[in-house]
Amino acid sequence: MRLWDNAGALKRINSSLYLLAAVGLIAAAVMWMMNSPYFPVKLVKIDGDLHRLSATQLQQTAQRHIRGNIFKADLNEARQAFETLPWVAKVEVRRIWPDTVQIRVEERQPVARWEGGGLVDSEGKGFDAPTDENFPVFAGTPGMRKMMVEEFIEFQAILAPTNLKISRMDYSSRSSRELTLENGIRLHLGRADAQDRLRRFVRAWHEILQERAADVQYVDLRYKDGFAVRYKQGAANEDNNSKQQPQSGGHD
Repeated sequence: MRLWDNAGALKRINSSLYLLAAVGLIAAAVMWMMNSPYFPVKLVKIDGDLHRLSATQLQQTAQRHIRGNIFKADLNEARQAFETLPWVAKVEVRRIWPDTVQIRVEERQPVARWEGGGLVDSEGKGFDAPTDENFPVFAGTPGMRKMMVEEFIEFQAILAPTNLKISRMDYSSRSSRELTLENGIRLHLGRADAQDRLRRFVRAWHEILQERAADVQYVDLRYKDGFAVRYKQGAANEDNNSKQQPQSGGHD
């Protein structure tokens, strides 16, 4: 049987040709829209709770990397460009029909300066950014940053009733903790039960230490149920070393 005598086959061929033609028209329409001058990006909208990133800097970055019409603009390139800005933690870029690109920026929240250079954000990530702001100093190994941020927030909350602030946190390679307060007093917390030991200091602060705060050099809280106080040289009417509520003698 010849093909033109097979009505079913001819019908299927016609349907396929119509389908191919439709696909071709759609593809041509898409290409035309992507290259058309009739759909330009007219507005770049930048949202976010921003304090350290300037609107000018963000707009200049957007202008350099968001080009062409709304369909052809390379949003992935724009997102990567924003992520290179020092104060940017996260960024989301999306198209809003018919002519807007929306950029949502999450700014880094600095918590501390890292000894040796750079800052540490609220996620425990190190980064470099220019700032004259005063932050506590963290000293340790880079892998400890996240833990140090989490414990800094805990420690500062525990100290809140005393109105004392942490100016420095030192963590040894074995996670032994030492805090330096803004008044210069050092607190040796050791490796274990750091939060409970700091609470013990808070109780002692209100009961006996606050009155002699100017004379205190450091407080060693590594004893099981007590602590030792070292006073500064020349502190009057007080032994240079005194131990409060001694128990079991050893510490970690």
